[in-house]
Amino acid sequence: MYRLKIITLRTVCLLVAGLISLMISSEITFAQSPGLYVIPKLEGSITLDGKVNEPAWEAIEPLPLVTHWPAYGIEVDRSKTEIRIAYDKDYLYVSCRCYVDPEKISAPTYKRNENNMSTSNVSIVLDTFNDNENALWFSVTPTGSRMDGALSNDGLTANLYWNTIWEAQAVIHETGWSAEMRIPFSSLRFESENGRVELGLIAYRYSAHDVTMQTYPAIPPDWGFLSWRKPSQSQRVELTNIENQNPVFITPYLLGGLDRSAYLVSGADRYQHEHELTYEAGLDVKMGLTNSSTLDLTLNTDFAQVEADDQQINLSRFSLFFPERRQFFLERAAIFDFTFDAQDRLFHSRRIGLSEGQPLRILGGARMITRSQGWDIGLLSMQTARDLGLSSKNNSIIRFRKQLLNPQSYAGGMFTSRIDESGNYNFAYGLDGRFNLWSHEFLKFNIAQTSDSDVNGSRFTHESIRLQTEWERRSFNRLSYKFSYNYSGELYNPGIGFQLRENYMRFGDRVSWGWQPEENSSILSIQTSFNGSLYISNNNNRLESLEYGPSISVTLKRGDLITGHVYFITEDIPVPFQISNTIVIPEGLYSFPEAQLSYHTPRGKNLRAVFRTGGGGFFGGTRFTASIQPTWDPSRVVNLNLYYQVNRINFSDRNEDLTAHIVRFRTELTFNTKVTLSSFVQFNSVDDLGILNFRFRYNPKDGNNFYLVFNESMNTFRDMGVPQLPLSESRALLLKYDYTF
Repeated sequence: MYRLKIITLRTVCLLVAGLISLMISSEITFAQSPGLYVIPKLEGSITLDGKVNEPAWEAIEPLPLVTHWPAYGIEVDRSKTEIRIAYDKDYLYVSCRCYVDPEKISAPTYKRNENNMSTSNVSIVLDTFNDNENALWFSVTPTGSRMDGALSNDGLTANLYWNTIWEAQAVIHETGWSAEMRIPFSSLRFESENGRVELGLIAYRYSAHDVTMQTYPAIPPDWGFLSWRKPSQSQRVELTNIENQNPVFITPYLLGGLDRSAYLVSGADRYQHEHELTYEAGLDVKMGLTNSSTLDLTLNTDFAQVEADDQQINLSRFSLFFPERRQFFLERAAIFDFTFDAQDRLFHSRRIGLSEGQPLRILGGARMITRSQGWDIGLLSMQTARDLGLSSKNNSIIRFRKQLLNPQSYAGGMFTSRIDESGNYNFAYGLDGRFNLWSHEFLKFNIAQTSDSDVNGSRFTHESIRLQTEWERRSFNRLSYKFSYNYSGELYNPGIGFQLRENYMRFGDRVSWGWQPEENSSILSIQTSFNGSLYISNNNNRLESLEYGPSISVTLKRGDLITGHVYFITEDIPVPFQISNTIVIPEGLYSFPEAQLSYHTPRGKNLRAVFRTGGGGFFGGTRFTASIQPTWDPSRVVNLNLYYQVNRINFSDRNEDLTAHIVRFRTELTFNTKVTLSSFVQFNSVDDLGILNFRFRYNPKDGNNFYLVFNESMNTFRDMGVPQLPLSESRALLLKYDYTF
């Protein structure tokens, strides 16, 4: 068995090395970026009011836009859209004039970072390091609301929790709407040489009322729905005489409030509540070391203003994955990305400062990000305090990678460590790379190993290794595919990473065929796929999981989206696992089919919804699932969002059944671009848990915030124990104020 594993690993590694050698030695032609566009300097002053009526704007030629949706490649007349871009020594400026019947303007909210297809906007994507991989995304809507985010993985991944300091204004008038953006160079990180900066630019206008998009440069929809935001397809642009700006942002915060928690006194017949006055102070500092390097320092870090996680129901034998929401960990997060199959990763920031969803006190930490001569380097170190019965730990990461061969290829490595105050440790280290071999073909590999003080004997064996190789054709039109191999040893344990399964081999993934019907069709695009994955246990070489089947996705030009898939599933359950207080899935071999269908109503409407339904077998029983997620914007002030999911599971041979409900209801009152009041109410019937979250935010300008937050956790089934559980498990009322100097 040992020999078989070693041969498998050696074979994969030799295959990777051979392909890389072939790529280096072959003459491969890569797509060339379009000619360089020199962004003009702003000659004269402007008033940032959204009116775009200054002579300085008139002296600048609009960008030559072409249509992206619904038909690609048609030149856009200036009588429809004008987007201009310019700069001075301190700022990058963007203006737009969008001509349309004012009655057709779709701008349902003042809310910041509202990224959906119901809101018209003008946006720019800036590949600030010219790496064809990562970018910053800035948008403004007709109401003046803003969105900013960080793109990675060539635009496939968007982090909308990232925020920076910039300004925008917009106005609606009789011929449509217009807007202006002003982005400080101090909010952007880039490389310059003798005052010259080269970066990538995408500018576009999206109109929600007719689901159309116009872009600069001309980007074909060859990569599917998100083709328009791919940094690799951006226009190379140049700025000159830009002085290095290395500002220092200092953001202290003050927090105060009242906590109440329930506890059971020994020998008592009921729960009592304990009240505690909370008061904290902390500090965040951001320093520009060079124009491409940033140092962040944090002291007594607090995330009281972060919204609660979405409740989920776990009907599997594996852990649930929750995304990061905390702003400190989202800054330039793409540099620290070391992802294997699905959600597995060598570093997952939620393993720092959180334990089973409960916050741990973070004493402080530092992060440094730099880019130089094609190198990306990231350093992160955070120290948690003794809290929740856990010891103090230091969590540190070193990440580096370098662009190789062509703009969409890189190789790099990562080292992570977790050391507690008693000297217990977990180390993880790995190498990864992605290579654009030719055209749309990509080869990816990741290999990592861990070492843990809790493991006896030799720690440097194949059993502590995690490996992935992947070959992918990234395309939408016609043929695309992805084939992957994964191996995870029995002793592999990334202490500050995320690992869904243990001790397995996996083979997958998909073969797809996509096309766009003729221009007069109501269908924008169709993609069909055959998907499959096979998991084999390393313990006995037995099948662990198998699922395969076809899927289809249809996008209509008016904005509807229809998807469906059928899977045939086999699961070998080695030990029983529990899905509720009353139902346990016995060990055994199970085979069953599953089908799902979803429909997204036209996404450019104020009232829109997503419907999902499915069913089939379920570990010897049957399962039916359905969900609905309507969103309604009755006015620009009010936004309502409901999510309801029901799962009905039945085991007739055991006379057992389960009906599981998830309810999430958000209400947001965005009175203007500065004042927001939101509520988030959740219910999870499996955990008999209700969660309330209310938040008031006053944001007069970027970097200056006042929060009033109320959180409560409630037991919805109080008779599950003796004595009776309290209705309110915990409650907190908090005030937080931060100001950036």
